[in-house]
Amino acid sequence: MNPAEYFEKKRYVYLSNVVPRQTCEDLTRYMFNLFESGKLSKDPQCPLSDSIYGDPVLDNLLQALAGPLSAQLGVQLLPTYTYARIYRPGEVLVRHIDREACEISGTMTLGFHDGSGIWPIYFTDREDDVVGNSVEINIGDLVMYHGNELWHWRPKYKGQWQVQVFFHYVDANGPHANWAHDKRNSLGTQRDAIPRDAPATKTAFVEPLPQTVQTPPAAPKAPTADEEFGTLHSKIISDGVIIRTSDDIFPGATTYHSGFNPEYMFTPQDCARILQLQERIYPVKSTVGDGDKSKYDPKVRSVDTYNIEYSEDTAWIFKKIAAAVGKANAEYYRYDLYGITHALQLLHYKATENGHYDWHIDCGNGNSATRKISVSIPLTPRNAYRGGELWINNNGNEIKAVDEQGSVSMFPSYLLHQVTPVTEGERWVIVIWINGPRFR
Repeated sequence: MNPAEYFEKKRYVYLSNVVPRQTCEDLTRYMFNLFESGKLSKDPQCPLSDSIYGDPVLDNLLQALAGPLSAQLGVQLLPTYTYARIYRPGEVLVRHIDREACEISGTMTLGFHDGSGIWPIYFTDREDDVVGNSVEINIGDLVMYHGNELWHWRPKYKGQWQVQVFFHYVDANGPHANWAHDKRNSLGTQRDAIPRDAPATKTAFVEPLPQTVQTPPAAPKAPTADEEFGTLHSKIISDGVIIRTSDDIFPGATTYHSGFNPEYMFTPQDCARILQLQERIYPVKSTVGDGDKSKYDPKVRSVDTYNIEYSEDTAWIFKKIAAAVGKANAEYYRYDLYGITHALQLLHYKATENGHYDWHIDCGNGNSATRKISVSIPLTPRNAYRGGELWINNNGNEIKAVDEQGSVSMFPSYLLHQVTPVTEGERWVIVIWINGPRFR
C-alpha cells in the first residue's frame, strides 16, 4: 500500500526524511532566537509553551512542501498557515480536532533536548475510543493527517523541550478550499483573530501504521537492534558452556533465581535503575492480535507498555538478559537463535485497571513467527502487589512461575501462559522474546 492509498484508508500516514536534518537544526535554532527576541507567545491550548503563528520562514516551507506532498498523498493541497511551538516541561496537548483551515495537516519534529526522548502524539478517528494510536515522529519526519476528522493529543511532557511545527493545508477540491492562506492576503502575515481548535473530551484507539510506512529511522547515534545486537548476541549466546543433556527431553520453563544461578539475576538496585527509565518513556496500551487485526481489548489484556530501545544507557540490560539466555540455551534449549532483535518491553500491571493478560502464546504471524524463547523478569518486590501471577502451561502442567524480584524466567514462546489479575498494588516486569530461524 503506497502512502496515498494508506492516507485515504487510514486518514493519516507517516512520511520519513521530508526535511533534511541540518534544516531542522537550523529551524530549531531559529525558534530559540525568536524566543530570545520576544517574538514567541503563549496560547490557551498549551500555556506552558512558546508558539508562533504564520512565521514567514515557516510559511515559505509550507508553500515549498505543498507540491511534493500533493503528489505523494494524491490530493491537491492549498497552504493555509503554519504554527510552531517550543514545548516545555509538563505541557499537555489536550485532545481535540482542528478547525476548517486545518483540513489536512502535518506535524514535524524539528528538535528535542538530548536525553528527553521524542514526545509521542496520539490519533483516533472515534470519539468514544479509549486508547489512541501513539506515533513518535523523528526529526525531519512528518505525519500527515485529516485534522478536522481525527482527534489528536499528547500526554504530559516528560522532557526539557521539543520544537514542533504544524503545516496546515486544505483540499483544493474540497469543502474548505476558501480557507487557503487561512483567509489572509498572503502567507507569512498575521490574522486579527485566529479561531482556536475545538476541544475534546475522550480518548480512542487507531490501528497502528504498517511497518513499511510508520517505522522511522533510528534516532541519531542510537544503533538499531539489528545493527548492534545481531553481532553482539551471536557472540554472547554462543559463549555459554555446553553441557549436553538427554536429547529426548522436551524443554519447558526454567528460572534463574536466588537458589539457582543467582549470578544471572537482576539485583534490587538493577530493578530500581530500570524502573527509572519509565520517567522519560511514554506508555501505550497493549493490544492483542497481529498487524491490522491488532486491537485494544482490556477484557483480554490490560497493561501499559513502555518500549526500551537499545542505547548506551540501556545496553547493560540487554547484555545481562543475553548472558542468562545464552547459558539457558547452551545447557537446556539448544535452539538456533538470532538473539534480541527488537526493543525490550517494560510492562505495568495496575490493580486500578484490573491489570492482567489471559491465556495466550507469544508466537503468531509477522515478526512474532520466529520467537523462540520468552523471557520475564519481575522488577517489583512480591509484597508490593497481590495477584499478578505468571502461570505457564508447562507441557501440560500448569505451574506458577517464580516471582522473586529480579529473577529471570524463560520458556518456549509456543507455551500457553497467563498473568492473573493484579488485585492490589502494581506489578512491573520486563519481557522480551529471543528470535531465531523457523523450527524444523
